[in-house]
Amino acid sequence: MDFLEISAISAGKDQTLALLTSGEVLGWGGAGSGRLVPPFKDICGAFKESDPRPVYVSAPSLYSHISAGYGVSLGISDQKPFAWGFSQTGMGGHEPISEAPSALAQVASASKIAAGQCLFGLIDEVGGLHTWGLNVDGALGRKTGQINASPAPISGIPPMQDVFIGDCFMLALSDDQKVYAWGSNSSGQLGLGHLKSISNPELVELSPNIKRLAVGSTHVLALTEDGEVYGWGSNHFNQSGDTTSSFINRPRKIGFSEAIAEISAGMHYSLALASSGKVYAWGWNGMGQLGLGDHQTRSRPVAIPDLSGIRAIAAGEMHAVALGKSHLFGWGSNASNQIGKADLCQMSPNPFLDIRSRARSRL
Repeated sequence: MDFLEISAISAGKDQTLALLTSGEVLGWGGAGSGRLVPPFKDICGAFKESDPRPVYVSAPSLYSHISAGYGVSLGISDQKPFAWGFSQTGMGGHEPISEAPSALAQVASASKIAAGQCLFGLIDEVGGLHTWGLNVDGALGRKTGQINASPAPISGIPPMQDVFIGDCFMLALSDDQKVYAWGSNSSGQLGLGHLKSISNPELVELSPNIKRLAVGSTHVLALTEDGEVYGWGSNHFNQSGDTTSSFINRPRKIGFSEAIAEISAGMHYSLALASSGKVYAWGWNGMGQLGLGDHQTRSRPVAIPDLSGIRAIAAGEMHAVALGKSHLFGWGSNASNQIGKADLCQMSPNPFLDIRSRARSRL
């Protein structure tokens, strides 16, 4: 019996991706899912005739890393970056308006990649950080005369291991586990103690070593080596884990009763996966994206009932995905079937893929 072994999941605006251990990529939903649909159609709303079944992203068929963004998805195949989907602004000299992946020839190699809303970044094989897209509020972290700039490196920073993207801002995690931030800062999302936008990456003051970051629209989560979580940025829906202010301009610790293994952030909401396999959710809940069976905003992390043994989580704009032992679960917005066969507004985790499926022909 052949099982579907999933090594990573990623959720974007209206698409969900699953990277298999084979290197193949499954996609659900609208633009950026790999499903061949007419361009411009499903980026602004529901794609009513979309199919709830997954598709396999077309050639190159094997990937090592994936990232689902705002209608555009990125992947790495044989150390080369590829893009597919639809961007209303193009991609700095590269315009992926097809679900057939095309190579980003401006960058020779890639080890990590991140897709946002009209903003993109990657880490090359030696830790160099390259950015491209709309350079609003210094979001590219480098000087350029182009508003929609092509991929180019950021100079004067240490080697990086990963990059994370929000709305017109970026963060990067260095090899020595320090956090750097730049771009828009109207809600304190850079964590630098002020609300001024900056174009040069600056070090965020965090005493513990950070192993992982998660970035929502305008808020940030940071996970330490010891399983603690810090939050900052926009906090209108308490998505940054604090009830005292509408924004937080420096990292603040979020209280949990157990160690956290993974974090993820969507538009005004947050998720955390505990080492025990429980999933916690808090923040905005307008589309049921907290998975708690209602639309009530939560100001503190709440464990999602009847969801255990989870191995990975991913927060999209208004939908969330979790990888369990035998199923892939989804909840929140399902306007483009990004969580498969489920309600339009799925308020509790729904198993939409049986990873015990015996063959791709059965999907």
